[in-house]
Amino acid sequence: MRGTRIQLTADIEALGTRHKAGDQGTVEGVHTGGNLTVRMDDGRTNFPSQDEVTTTEQ
Repeated sequence: MRGTRIQLTADIEALGTRHKAGDQGTVEGVHTGGNLTVRMDDGRTNFPSQDEVTTTEQ
């Protein structure tokens, strides 16, 4: 899943960083329990779970 483009399906806040549903980014890592590390298009990192994203076509 690393390198996959995603779109958030829910608002996410982690470590003081907020992103709204519809924001897009690229998966940088997958962790135990279904959590992702995602580099959002604004350059900031966020940590949604797999059920809070959908994949987008490139």
